[in-house]
Amino acid sequence: QVSITIIEARQLVGLNMDPVVCVEVGEEKKYTSMKESTNCPYYNEVGLSSGHGKQSDLFSSLDFQVIHSKNLLRSGTLVGSFKMDVGTVYTQPEHQFYHKWAILSDPEDLTAGLKGYLKCDIAVLGKGDNIKTPHKANETDEDDIEGNLLLPDGVPPERQWARFYIKIYRAEGLPRMNTSIMANVKKALIGENKDLVDPYVQVVFAGQKGKTSIQKSSYEPLWNEQIVFTEMFPPLCKRIKIQIRDSDKVNDVAIGTHFIDLRKISNEGDKGFLPTFGPAWVNMYGSTRNYTLMDEHQELNEGLGEGVSFRARLLMSLAVEILDTTNPEINSSTEVQVEQATSIADNCTGKMEEFFLFGAFLEATMIDRKIGDKPINFEVTIGNYGNQIDGMTKPVLRRKKDGGEGDEEESELLQNSSEDEGDEDGELVSVSSSQPVKPLVTDRNYFHLPYFEKKPCIYIKSWWQDQRRRLYNANIMDKIADKLEEGLNDVQEMIKTEKPHPERRLRGVLEELSSGCLRFVTLADKDQHHSSRTRLDRERLKSCMRELENMGQQATTLRSQVKKNTMKDKLKLVQNFLQKLRFLADEPQHTIPDIFIWMMSNNKRIAYARIPSKDILYSIVDEEMGKDCAKVKTIFLKLPGKRGFGPAGWTVQAKMEMYLWLGLNKQRKDFLSGLPCGFEEKKTTRGQNLPSFPPISLLYTKKQVFQLRAHMYQARSLFAADSSGLSDPFARVFFNSQSQCTEVLNETLCPTWDQLLVFDNVELYGEAHEMRDDPPIIVIEIYDQDTVGKADFMGRTFAKPVVKMLDEHYCPPRFPPQLEYYQIYRGNSTAGDLLAAFELLQIGPGGKSDLPPIDGPTDMDRGPILPVPLGIRPVLSKYRVEILFWGLRDLKRVNLAQVDRPRVDIECAGKGVQSALIQNYKKNPNFSTLVKWFEVDLPENELLHPPLNIRVVDCRAFGRYTLVGSNTVSSLRKFIYR
Repeated sequence: QVSITIIEARQLVGLNMDPVVCVEVGEEKKYTSMKESTNCPYYNEVGLSSGHGKQSDLFSSLDFQVIHSKNLLRSGTLVGSFKMDVGTVYTQPEHQFYHKWAILSDPEDLTAGLKGYLKCDIAVLGKGDNIKTPHKANETDEDDIEGNLLLPDGVPPERQWARFYIKIYRAEGLPRMNTSIMANVKKALIGENKDLVDPYVQVVFAGQKGKTSIQKSSYEPLWNEQIVFTEMFPPLCKRIKIQIRDSDKVNDVAIGTHFIDLRKISNEGDKGFLPTFGPAWVNMYGSTRNYTLMDEHQELNEGLGEGVSFRARLLMSLAVEILDTTNPEINSSTEVQVEQATSIADNCTGKMEEFFLFGAFLEATMIDRKIGDKPINFEVTIGNYGNQIDGMTKPVLRRKKDGGEGDEEESELLQNSSEDEGDEDGELVSVSSSQPVKPLVTDRNYFHLPYFEKKPCIYIKSWWQDQRRRLYNANIMDKIADKLEEGLNDVQEMIKTEKPHPERRLRGVLEELSSGCLRFVTLADKDQHHSSRTRLDRERLKSCMRELENMGQQATTLRSQVKKNTMKDKLKLVQNFLQKLRFLADEPQHTIPDIFIWMMSNNKRIAYARIPSKDILYSIVDEEMGKDCAKVKTIFLKLPGKRGFGPAGWTVQAKMEMYLWLGLNKQRKDFLSGLPCGFEEKKTTRGQNLPSFPPISLLYTKKQVFQLRAHMYQARSLFAADSSGLSDPFARVFFNSQSQCTEVLNETLCPTWDQLLVFDNVELYGEAHEMRDDPPIIVIEIYDQDTVGKADFMGRTFAKPVVKMLDEHYCPPRFPPQLEYYQIYRGNSTAGDLLAAFELLQIGPGGKSDLPPIDGPTDMDRGPILPVPLGIRPVLSKYRVEILFWGLRDLKRVNLAQVDRPRVDIECAGKGVQSALIQNYKKNPNFSTLVKWFEVDLPENELLHPPLNIRVVDCRAFGRYTLVGSNTVSSLRKFIYR
């Protein structure tokens, strides 16, 4: 929410005025009271305005206006105004401007100077932020207006006026909007069969809106218009919102929205450049294209939330010109202008190239059973290519065979027939979805699809302007950043587990970083003089090369300074490098749209995944290649729009093992190279004897049989699912298409299951050596068993097993495997750790007799549950924990009731002790019995010690008790008596 206090105004320009301040946040307006005949009114009034807490609210604008009050002659004339967006406030230290002076200027008159100052506090709070009021300085400090201007760091107080020119050229690939009942009636009566969409573009910047003209009935509208905003520079509004809308008297809706972040298209340094963009295509994403009258995901088209489908693309550009206000010819109005713009040549955004996308589905498991058991298939789309619902009626742009540059694109309608509509090699246009298959039951929560030896494939041909260089540069920087992040995580892990010499690892990380930066400078310098490069391409390249060269040098210097004692400070500096790299790698000018994978059940769209095209883009140069190109990746599908938000989004809709490759059609000879070996290609009847023809499925002839052993020892610091502050947790382990559970342990956040789960006859396809280096992942989910009905999800984590092939011996250093900590996630937040080990053992022709024996007592009281074997489970010894209880202080109310009879419960590794009950907290908040103790078995390896949980409960009548609060002592090491 946004809270604003207007304190006073000074030096207002004007005579005999009664000023009022009007504050506008987004759509809301608030007025202060009126002060009579004064040029320095003192208000000190709070206009508290609460937002809705959506991410997009950060970009709504704040508008302060000082107005002559409503007296008879001059009702509401504007004295001066000031604008900024909420996000600018949020990025300030402590998310606020406190007692700062805003400069008022007159938007109607560019040549005039400032119109006065307004002193105010603005604070923007997200969830969980709290306002810190800075200490009061003495009043004289604050009267120094110049020293306390309301401006972010680095923005000069004397801002100039500037014109922002946003040119909108044309759009393509718009969805067929208005196919409602009305349209069909119209068609029946008049026989009209026109394009049923009337698009226009609306641009919103700094609280002002500009619109292009409406292009009637057109799916490929041409505007060639420019929208001009006049605004102070540098602007305090950081992003421009660009929307294609469908003009309709009844229902004017957004087709798609794109935001341009000014920080990414300009650079404020000495060698920086003014905001510039394009001409370049911008891809817009939003809701799926299934034209119902009420679109439940309409919000996605307004730019809230992650788009789940391609909507359209728009060709546009942006330029900024600083005005010389002394020039008398200048048009001094600040209204938004719309003017004609010159059109641009077709080839200026790059040469049209034919791209080829290939995908193979190697596994589909963990499909949510709520979906039902109707046949399931998967659809892959890139832009409008491959979209079944309305990609088929779309004319595709096909190059004529004679080559050449100009406008020689012809439209052909794709019929759903199999007539020979291909190129010379008789190639089909695309197969974009897998065959529907009935799902099989895995367990009570999930299905899986029977993709055993036969793996379905898809392939799509599509045509895009060739701007791969942008994506390649982003990929090189992303890879440097990934390597850096991995290295930093290693270093932090080493510090945490107190392994020797973390500083050596940090030096290695810095060395990698500096060589990566140098490599970027040499690679990115290629094809500089490409005709279709925009000014932003050139400027971005220059600034990225400068930054990375600089970063490489700093990394080299830092490397020599890293010592044991300077470790912590240097680590912080390197973290900053990482953020900078991620910021630089984000490319503002789009090229190839993202790829969407949809799971359809009974032809209804259920869940999706969105994959950035740069991640799977092929290049001959290894560093430029997308990080997932030609690799088997695990992809989790999620629910679209609002439905995937909050707890509903924590459950997995489906887990896919997928292989993807995207590249120029002419470079596609190795597109199968990254798949596990040992398959035969199955092609359509027409592609049988053509070697280059892509397969529609892969048939695996080689398979290996394994046994997976999951040693589930313990979890810790789990999420408290019950109101008592405890949970009844059990774990479910998924591998391939099998799943098993541990037993349920009651009332604990630190369950020690000490249980071995054995998965027999796990079949994996491919060559043996590939399995050893890159085994499939194991998914572990933790649930809370409720007394009534179903289990609640508490978090999930992933693990890779240690693999033993037939010809390897079961002996150190790799076997038996060590217990390791795996971080458990619940949505985006962490929810504890799992201590476990996983091994995958190949079963040979001799059967299971060759495997190391499982020798556990199947003791009677635990039934047939196998404990974790001796070499893996930690060696325990007895400890005695002594606690000295003093008292309780500052207990807050629970559900509006005061705490009356509190008690403290202490638990560690399933054992514990309760304090004496305090009979009347108000009278005497101290304990009657002071010393208590309990004995517990803890591992000798101190890093494996479980945490100690402290809970305070309030005992109510009838044996009920409620949780007041809890605390976790993460490590007992510092309390050990040595």
